[in-house]
Amino acid sequence: SVTIARLELLACEGDTARLSVDCSKGTYIRTLVEDIGEKLGCGAYVAELRRTQAGPFTLAQTVTLEELEQVHADGGNEAVDRFLMPSDSGLLDWPLLKFSEHSSFYWLHGQPVRAPDAPKFGMVRVQDHEGRFIGIGEVAEDGRIAPRRLIRSE
Repeated sequence: SVTIARLELLACEGDTARLSVDCSKGTYIRTLVEDIGEKLGCGAYVAELRRTQAGPFTLAQTVTLEELEQVHADGGNEAVDRFLMPSDSGLLDWPLLKFSEHSSFYWLHGQPVRAPDAPKFGMVRVQDHEGRFIGIGEVAEDGRIAPRRLIRSE
């Protein structure tokens, strides 16, 4: 099932309309437009489609390849670094667990560990005792956090 949170008519000129849609993943915009055309009795198709947001990332946060190349030409790799985002920036809505140095060691070696502040179920993002993102885990039935994807930053 899909959810259309917002459907807005931005402009209408002649037989062309511009829409803005906020929707859940799995939504087929081309099908939505065809359905709207069918309800209106005139038919409709998508002439141009632009994704302006994917998860927490918006179009305003993007940079073109040309801009990136120019920044690199002007300032090298260090200048390009300002465009990098933390590796867990797409998971900020997930529960966060901070492990002790001891727990981090075992977890980074594939061992499930206990975390007293863990949710009852689901996926979590995990930081080590220094606040570095070290991966994502899943709360197991016994309450331990099982590593699912590990990130080592050394």
